[in-house]
Amino acid sequence: MKQYLLIDIGGTFIKYSLADEHAQKISGGKVPTPLTKMEDLLDAIEGFAAPMKGQFEGCAISMPGRIDTKRGIAHTGGMLSAFMWEQPFAAQVSERLGVPVTIANDGKCAAAAESWTGALAGVENGLVLVLGTGIGGGIILNGRTYMGSHAAAGEVSGMASDMKKMEQEDFELCQFGILGAAPVWASIASASGLILEYMHQKHLPEDGPMPTGEEIFAAYNAGEPEAQETLKLFARRVAIGILSLQSVLDVERVAIGGGISAADALLPAIQRELDRLFERCPVLPTIKPELVRCRYGNDANMIGALKLYFEQNDR
Repeated sequence: MKQYLLIDIGGTFIKYSLADEHAQKISGGKVPTPLTKMEDLLDAIEGFAAPMKGQFEGCAISMPGRIDTKRGIAHTGGMLSAFMWEQPFAAQVSERLGVPVTIANDGKCAAAAESWTGALAGVENGLVLVLGTGIGGGIILNGRTYMGSHAAAGEVSGMASDMKKMEQEDFELCQFGILGAAPVWASIASASGLILEYMHQKHLPEDGPMPTGEEIFAAYNAGEPEAQETLKLFARRVAIGILSLQSVLDVERVAIGGGISAADALLPAIQRELDRLFERCPVLPTIKPELVRCRYGNDANMIGALKLYFEQNDR
């Protein structure tokens, strides 16, 4: 049985797993993500891989940033971008581990996982939206993960949500890094956007403790008016973005992921708003996609990374 080292580099932790060719976990763990310099990151990977040396024949990495999977280049690296800038990262890791290595954007990995054996299995054209701090996106076209001409397809967080604000000459997209500051979709339709809307509805101070998604949905289930209004507005904002994406992509199915997708109330709320939008736009040629919950949670990135490893190595 062939085995592979799967790695998911996040802003806080690096998760890793020794897995078989079906991405079934054999062993694994996590270590803090070094955000200092490249050598520290490579040392960390080599460190947890050392006890498994000789047990895996390839390594598949999921990571943030604009990642050219075909060439193994990390053009940017999200939280790692202080040093992860135009780096031949796949080759650097391969040199340390002595096996073939592929790297891929985490949103694309999530889409690849769902397309392989998850919520988009058997779907020719589909879309994954991961509602987290931002909105992770992954597109499946013609049965394969779509990378784009510059390895940047699926970066839906930056979709404009307010054209008038975008027109202002003093507007800078770098404001996107500040929650709620930029007129982009992630500011209002991510899990962070849900929290900010609830704080607005409750008139909570911006410098005070922030509620969690679990607390908001608990309040919703208890019938709290502010939570009810928050979810309605949030679901509408997600649905509007899905309509915009569907006008371009024309997918069969949209899978919603992220921690808040586990809440029973979320998908029905989005579905109601999506239904209303399409009822109000009967003359549009756009067809309403099926809406489902992602199958995979925290392991999606590693599962998808292995799928993309196989695609790159002609398995």
